[in-house]
Amino acid sequence: MNSPAVALEWQVDASPFRNPAIWRQMALVFGGPIILLGLLIALVTEHDRWLAALRMMGIGAAAVVGLLLVAMVLFKLLGYQQHIQLDETGVRSQVSGRAPVFMKMVRARSLLSGQTSVTASGMAVRTNYAIRWGKVRKVEVDAQQYALILYPPSGPPLLLACTAENFATVREIVQAKTGA
Repeated sequence: MNSPAVALEWQVDASPFRNPAIWRQMALVFGGPIILLGLLIALVTEHDRWLAALRMMGIGAAAVVGLLLVAMVLFKLLGYQQHIQLDETGVRSQVSGRAPVFMKMVRARSLLSGQTSVTASGMAVRTNYAIRWGKVRKVEVDAQQYALILYPPSGPPLLLACTAENFATVREIVQAKTGA
C-alpha cells in the first residue's frame, strides 16, 4: 500500500511558553483566584486586613510562579519540537525530541501510582495527532502567531504552528483542502 506523497513537511519549537495567548490565559487562570483569595482574606480578617491579604496573595503568587518556573525548565531541558506533515489525505502532527519519552515515563509512573485521576490525565496527553481534510469542520487563522487551528467534529483541535516562511503556503493548502 502506497502512502500519500507529502505536500509539505516542517518542524517547529512548539513550547507553550512561546505563545502570548497562553501567557494571557495563565494570567487569568492563576491571577483571578489569587486576587479573589486576597479579597476573601481582606473580608474575614479584622486586624491589618490589607496587609494579611497582600501577604496571602504574595504567597499564592510565589507558589504559582515557582511551579511555572519548574515547568519552563522542564520544557527547556526536554524540548518540545512538533513535526508536521501535510499531504493529500490530511495533516499529521507528532511531538519529537525527548518530550515523548518523558511523557511515557509520566504515564508509567501514574499507572503505578494507583490514582485513577492522575492516570486518566496522563493518558489524555497525545504525542501524535492526525486529522483528515474531510473531517475538518472549522479553521481559525492567527496570522500574528503564524498558526492555524483545525477543529474536528469532536475531540481536541489541532494547532498547526508554522514558520514565518511557510505560513502563507500552509494557509493556502489548508484552505484549498478544507474549503474554509
